[in-house]
Amino acid sequence: MDTCVENVFTAPPIEAINVIQATAEEKDHAASSESGGTSGSCSGGSLDPSPKPDAPQAEPAAEKSPWSAWSWLGLCKTPTRKIPNAIPNIVHVDVDAFFASVEQVLNPMLRGKPVLVGRGCVASASYEAKFLGVKTAMGFREALRICPQAIVVPGQYEHYADFAERVRRILETYTPAVETAALDDFYLDFAGTERLYPNYEATLRRLQAEIFGRTGLSVSVGAASTKVVASIASRLERPRGFRMIAPGDEETFLTPLPVEKLHGIGHVHAGTLAERGVATLGQLRQVPKAALQAAFGEAIGQQIWERARGLDGREVLLPSTPKSVSRETTIEGGTIDTEFLGGLIEYLSERIGSTLREYGKQARTIGLRIRYVDHFSAHQTVRLTKPTNDERELLAAAKDLFTKLFTRRVAVRLAGVSVHNLETDKCQHELFDTNANRRWYLNRGLDSVRGRYGWNAVFYGNGLELREHYATKPTGLVLSTPCLSR
Repeated sequence: MDTCVENVFTAPPIEAINVIQATAEEKDHAASSESGGTSGSCSGGSLDPSPKPDAPQAEPAAEKSPWSAWSWLGLCKTPTRKIPNAIPNIVHVDVDAFFASVEQVLNPMLRGKPVLVGRGCVASASYEAKFLGVKTAMGFREALRICPQAIVVPGQYEHYADFAERVRRILETYTPAVETAALDDFYLDFAGTERLYPNYEATLRRLQAEIFGRTGLSVSVGAASTKVVASIASRLERPRGFRMIAPGDEETFLTPLPVEKLHGIGHVHAGTLAERGVATLGQLRQVPKAALQAAFGEAIGQQIWERARGLDGREVLLPSTPKSVSRETTIEGGTIDTEFLGGLIEYLSERIGSTLREYGKQARTIGLRIRYVDHFSAHQTVRLTKPTNDERELLAAAKDLFTKLFTRRVAVRLAGVSVHNLETDKCQHELFDTNANRRWYLNRGLDSVRGRYGWNAVFYGNGLELREHYATKPTGLVLSTPCLSR
């Protein structure tokens, strides 16, 4: 693999291409001189073979022909033309230092101070700490050595989901095309809103200011014609960054940036490229696609080649019906209490059953995953005898899996339930199984009560033990995983 990449950056292949290209140009020029007025009739409609002094010169074949060697390698030097009256309709909104910023909003005493969020390692750091050298995923020992005055908070994950939802609701007032890429990461599509927002830049700045005014969170905004360029633009000048890349300016914008700024290139890939003299995206564009695929694999090499040119065919996705549903949570300190673990699995099954009924789906496959405190994981899936969205049936299958997987006398730190192979709920009653029909009505009744009075308005008896360990709120138990707190 290394040999292929080394060959790309040696001089002979590129020089050979130049010689071939120059020879082809000389032949084309000689042929046009011998053929008389053939080319003149195409360009100006005149049969006079002598060129006019003021006539514009034709572009070189190497830059004009899509089948030239330069174009074939993606090195065509034809300048990109700006598209008139086009707006960079894809907008990326990223909340700055999300977890740490929420903690500073909830506790004003933390504002302006270095804040670290997490347990064991840094899940989020405020920019006061980042400016001193602290980075996400850094161990607390090293982070506190770099920034000894930092304030460490364990995190209040139930609040993070609430703030993310508040930000999303604000974004939806500007355009209905909002995609949640992560808890603090959003893509918007403003295509077709030119008449609604004649001053596009002022609109985006107003959006940025409104989020800060209503939530206290600062966000960085990047606008471009593709997702990859918009995400790079939003992350260049954080916090409270703002960057708009006009259509046609993508190449100029990307060329001087280091390769690490490109989404999908990690430290390993960046190191491999640096060994071969590739440090910027402009240099990366000089590498042929075949060489990148040989070095990083066909799929990743293709992705790097495209995104280095600002090409990204991904569209802003609207919320759609899920193809799978999963719920999992960590357990602080771990536990070997099988009754507690059974109640937790029951609660996760309840949440999955409610979600399936909300989307009108049934599951054919269920899986269970547990992780011990020594990081050993066990996972297994099983196909259900018939598709269902009844949490009692899901719970029975999940407990059978738990009995098979929990075979070590080691505390369990994580438990998760997932369902796959979803089908549309046909809502057809059983002819002879009256108990199944009673369960159908009972589940719909539970959903109705919870929808009106909150999740904790009614629960199964085994849920009492969980309520002794976890705090409650109208949306459910306050677990360690953000998605379970809504």
